[in-house]
Amino acid sequence: MKKQQLKTLTLNYDWDYKPNYKESYITALPAGKKVNLPHTNIELPYNNFSEKDYQFISSYQKVFEIKKIKSKRYTLHFEGVMAYAEVYVNSTLVTSHKGGYTAFSVEITKELNNGDNTIFVMVDSKERTDIPPHGHVVDYLTYGGIYREVYIIEHEANFVENAFIDVIADTLEIRMMINFLAKKSSVFKFNIYRDNKLVHAFEREYDLREKISVHSVLDFKRWTLDKPVIYHLDILMDGKISYSSRFAKRSVQFNTKGFFLNKEHIKLRGLNRHQSFPYVGYAMPSNAQKKDADILKYDLGLNVVRSSHYPPSKHFLDRCDEIGLLVINEIPGWQHIGNKIWQEVAKQNVTEMIVRDYNHPSVIMWGVRINESPDNDALYKETNKIAKELDPFRPTGGVRNIKGSKFFEDVYTYNDFIHRGYNEGVEKARKVTKKNVPYLITEYNGHMYPTKKFDDEYHRVYHAKRHLRVQNDSYKYTNISGAIGWCMFDYNTHKDFGSGDRICYHGVLDMFRIPKYAASVYKSQSEGEPYLEVLSSLNIGEQEASEIKEIYVMTNADSIKFYIDDDFIDYFYPSLEYPDLPHPPIIIDDFIGNLISENEDFSPKDNIRIKELFKAVMKYGIDFPFKYKIKMALFLFRNKMKFDDAAKLYEKYIGKWGSESTTYKFEAYIEKNLVATKIIGTSYSSDLYVEVDDDTLSETDTYQTTRIVVKHLDEYLNPLVYSNEVIRIKIKGPLELIGPPNLALIGGSIGFYVKTIGEIGETKITISSNHFKDKIIMINAK
Repeated sequence: MKKQQLKTLTLNYDWDYKPNYKESYITALPAGKKVNLPHTNIELPYNNFSEKDYQFISSYQKVFEIKKIKSKRYTLHFEGVMAYAEVYVNSTLVTSHKGGYTAFSVEITKELNNGDNTIFVMVDSKERTDIPPHGHVVDYLTYGGIYREVYIIEHEANFVENAFIDVIADTLEIRMMINFLAKKSSVFKFNIYRDNKLVHAFEREYDLREKISVHSVLDFKRWTLDKPVIYHLDILMDGKISYSSRFAKRSVQFNTKGFFLNKEHIKLRGLNRHQSFPYVGYAMPSNAQKKDADILKYDLGLNVVRSSHYPPSKHFLDRCDEIGLLVINEIPGWQHIGNKIWQEVAKQNVTEMIVRDYNHPSVIMWGVRINESPDNDALYKETNKIAKELDPFRPTGGVRNIKGSKFFEDVYTYNDFIHRGYNEGVEKARKVTKKNVPYLITEYNGHMYPTKKFDDEYHRVYHAKRHLRVQNDSYKYTNISGAIGWCMFDYNTHKDFGSGDRICYHGVLDMFRIPKYAASVYKSQSEGEPYLEVLSSLNIGEQEASEIKEIYVMTNADSIKFYIDDDFIDYFYPSLEYPDLPHPPIIIDDFIGNLISENEDFSPKDNIRIKELFKAVMKYGIDFPFKYKIKMALFLFRNKMKFDDAAKLYEKYIGKWGSESTTYKFEAYIEKNLVATKIIGTSYSSDLYVEVDDDTLSETDTYQTTRIVVKHLDEYLNPLVYSNEVIRIKIKGPLELIGPPNLALIGGSIGFYVKTIGEIGETKITISSNHFKDKIIMINAK
């Protein structure tokens, strides 16, 4: 039997948009700009703008035709409108909604015509004090517009409005919410698919007036991080498709010994993610949302992400389900708790979040507390109660920055910013919680050490070291379930935060998702694919006193074989400074090896002594401690050398001044097998290199985008971090550029996005500059 599909009319193309609102627009909107959804109410610059720019009321109108069937019912769905919406169908107000991060729907059977119809939406994107997160300062922007999808679903007279699906042990449990008009009972058929193949099917008859909970003992494969097996359930009522959703079999538990997935202990290692993008804020389609999940899982090697500080796109969660990436999903908010009206919206956000996202196996916790807000017993008892009544199986958490806070949830989730670079990475759990309860760190670093991709090398390396220390100490304590750092990428913010240019440089990636050094901390902890990153350009002029004292090598290899100018220096192994990490960094602090003994005529003991003395000079400078001065004097006396002779020797083996070129080679080994090589050295040539996420774009229910990254690399393909080369972008074909056509590289690289425009064919994208040949890429739109 052919698989049935819910009849859905997507409404994401050809909206009329005006950046203002008048009551007369409800019945007749003057000709506006044609836009497609997702849409931002205004495109913003990369930085240095006012957050007031997007805070206005705008108008959206969609004219469409539908064949209305008398026996059917119709619901209109909005996935996200920022921040307050009034929705009119054929000039009749059908619903209003407060809150831009949660979906809402309304039945429009009565208002819908058979034939031509008009939907009008008034969108208020001001930072209203009656809607979370606003009412005080907020460290992120909320943007504006209808920034997620809109669609109509056609139903039978009686239909399944929603279903909560769980697999407990071997029992499938389905709790159905039925929207019915007259009929007292129906025959339900439950079809379960895996990889589009029917694997289970059964029928039951139920009285629609009763609360329906279905139980059936069936065999399911488990959903795991490595093999995330997903099933799809179709529910048919009286032979007609009524509801469809994915689900999976998996169990989650937090206790005082950590986090357990399917009873297997897993240390959570993750980052927080905002859903914003340059220029367009939140308004990006499904493939851009999914790409972020891929970056977190595959490029950064993480196993968990926190959707800070609001529920993410359903497409992001879909991809997390598919690839095995855990999610902590939380209600909108940031530190502030508003009045009773505001709190009612927050409670409604809990319901809307869980109702939409219940069946996502990737979601392991509901965040039911406003991020970093003060205790409010009445509110948080209620939000936790709402979550538990809807979902008795998942744990709840509430992100706070208060020690000994009132605790109503299942997991004490805490933002731990104790680390300042020189002290412990995390606080002990009991010191924070004041009680023996499950514990998870939900933020660290971030504002404690903002780091730009173009900061000096010391700053960028120190940023990585801070992430290393916190992760190491998270692994150290078994009663800490894990640590989720702040944050995945840089983001636009309000005037009160960031670096004065409306950007918070808190990410391990920049706004275009291009890595900083700190990103390597996370990727190096992953298993499987060999990884090697050297946290230095090895330019002596970039170093303090022009001396390279040590190099951090981030790798999941067992050892590094290090060469200078093809001269073997030594083998290096994981550092004991970070003993609790799965893969500690390898720190190279010897740049001499046996070179002196192989090339000079000193005695074996003096070879050791001069190497020790040179290391002291590297550490302390020329004014090194008195004991080394005595040792140096004795060495010079024994070998009949002058101080200038020692200085020349130092320059030969350490300083490297005056040589035509110097190359450093790093070979990574796993079980004596060479798995990766990296060369850093003097470069006399460079070029621009272009990377494209997708060279083929296929429009679905909306337009689609792809990211293009331009990098300035030297002859060894290492980034030239201080390059600000200007590029010009020209597009010929059925794609459109998001953002300006002229860009300067930031920290040696830049990204930009292009999107489809409803046409098919090949697009030629030319990237030109003043110093390099044009780079041409081709992208096919289907």
